[in-house]
Amino acid sequence: MSTMVGNWKMAITDGCMPGDRLVLFNAGAGNAHVELTFCAEGGRPLGPFRVVVPPQRTRSATLEELAGSGLASRRVPYGVVVLSDVPVLVRPHPADQDAAQTRRPAA
Repeated sequence: MSTMVGNWKMAITDGCMPGDRLVLFNAGAGNAHVELTFCAEGGRPLGPFRVVVPPQRTRSATLEELAGSGLASRRVPYGVVVLSDVPVLVRPHPADQDAAQTRRPAA
């Protein structure tokens, strides 16, 4: 578990796939220190991976950019747990827009 003070937590259960992007938006006046943990069915959680989002800015990255080579097959959907020291908006952006219609939730 995180040791961050003043935690803000959310989860994305739509089944993010490798190749998808996560867009993080910090509307606040200070840096957002964000931890991301990826969870797949039958696997161990990966992370937490830490990123900083500057104030009043967005940060966009693919799951691979965030988690490195720890992700399994490109066909494995992931849930994502987002933990931040300030509120942030998180938007998953599927690599394949057509696939977004047929996604199944991660475990």
